[in-house]
Amino acid sequence: MPHTDVSLFLQPRAPLPETDRLLLAAAVTRVCAVDLAAVTIEQRCERCGGAHGRPRVLAPSGIFVSLSRADSAVVVAVSLAGPIGVDIESLAAVDRAGFDDVAFNAFERSQLAGLPAGEQGRARAVLWTTKEALLKLSGEGLTVDPRELTVGLVPGGASALQSWPTATLDLAQVHVAGFDVGLGLVGTLAVLGPSAPSVSVL
Repeated sequence: MPHTDVSLFLQPRAPLPETDRLLLAAAVTRVCAVDLAAVTIEQRCERCGGAHGRPRVLAPSGIFVSLSRADSAVVVAVSLAGPIGVDIESLAAVDRAGFDDVAFNAFERSQLAGLPAGEQGRARAVLWTTKEALLKLSGEGLTVDPRELTVGLVPGGASALQSWPTATLDLAQVHVAGFDVGLGLVGTLAVLGPSAPSVSVL
């Protein structure tokens, strides 16, 4: 497999979360060209120690992973560039009453309101998956009020982090990129590293 900083594997969603987690190890074997026995992945909450939270690759070293599920799809991200967060979401999931009030701050809601009605659904999903990817990257998840992050829409249907006053990350090192999922889904990844990564969707 040619070198890529971040490899994204899009697959049908398995019926059990445990099955999906096995995809993380399989994806690492493909990227690193190692046997499955050489891969060790731990999933442990950094707050309570429970068997949940963001997955971490213990072996081989220098590899980072993230996983997201939505509707009938799952995406697994393997990064050689640095820590990563990935999120996919359906347009339908973010198009429900009251969602904007709990997910977005006043600036973000004004951005959505300023768009033509036909563009608001996808833009809403872009904003939300960006927030989710960033919170996965930080390891905080939705223990943080997503309205604390301000994400801006940029030309071409992309997004960019504008501010995050409570961030525990070096924001100068955070890179955000959208990717094509299809199936009425939107995908965003966030990577921590010195430069924007090259990305392959497999």
